[in-house]
Amino acid sequence: MNPIFEIAYTVYAPASVGNIGPGFDTLGMAVSGMGDTVTGRLLKNPDGDRIGSISGAWTPLPDDPRSNTVSLAARYLIERLGDKNVSLHIDIRKGIPGSGLGSSAASAVAGAYLAHILLGSPFSDDEILEAAAFAESQVSGGYFLDNVSASLFGGITVSNTDLRRSVRFGSLEGIYLVFLIPKTLLKTSESRKAIPETVSLSGSVGAISNTAGILAAVHLQDPDLFCRMVQDPLIQPYREPLIPHFRELRELSLRHGARSFIISGAGSTMLAITDRPETRDTLIARLGAHVEKTDLPILVRPSSIDKEGVRRAAPASL
Repeated sequence: MNPIFEIAYTVYAPASVGNIGPGFDTLGMAVSGMGDTVTGRLLKNPDGDRIGSISGAWTPLPDDPRSNTVSLAARYLIERLGDKNVSLHIDIRKGIPGSGLGSSAASAVAGAYLAHILLGSPFSDDEILEAAAFAESQVSGGYFLDNVSASLFGGITVSNTDLRRSVRFGSLEGIYLVFLIPKTLLKTSESRKAIPETVSLSGSVGAISNTAGILAAVHLQDPDLFCRMVQDPLIQPYREPLIPHFRELRELSLRHGARSFIISGAGSTMLAITDRPETRDTLIARLGAHVEKTDLPILVRPSSIDKEGVRRAAPASL
């Protein structure tokens, strides 16, 4: 162990889309333009971890290090090395709006990766993933890997929760994303309650087929196939009623050229996808005008696939 004391480092972890439509709890996709920035340093004292500031959050977040996913993930790795006389002081800048974009997962990944750097980079990717998944599970009500893996590895990831393993499958050029982010939040726990214990065979086969199709599209570097496969016949129909204006916004998006329209993760964020930059621009304009005209409390935010995942960053102004 060669920890770095007193010197502050800053890391950035991107937002992510869990499921990517049909890949329930399995597929994840890191996205650009939204993410969490965490700055921190190690101190040689046993006084305990401390969160100095939290900015940019849509909802109040705990500043108790025992309850925040950033410090929970970092402490998990510090404890792994067994040094009790080390404390972590951190500042957090949230850059992920709404719900459904892996906000708590990005914070957990940022915390784990920051600790990895400050402790002298002794951990494997699997160990960093383990720490982030542990921390995220403490606030999400379950152990899920789709968002944390995407935020960690970047691109598109595949996870198996039973095995507690995730891999980066790849990335894809030519995919344009337009997010619709309601200011009304939806808890993952509530969204999961809408899913029945028993689902249809046809919906299950359709979801498996489309999940395989997404991976085939990434392997073949085929944006057209990707857009056609991002459809969820299994889970999305049960969750749509939880999201105000979902059908209205889906119909408007498809009418103006979106190739697919899905719930991002568990919602309430929605996602229109196209493989044409001119269609992306049309969607931004049309959806933005509709939201403004009807006074819907929704942000329209363009994005793309983030290839890098978590990384070192310049210090943020907190």
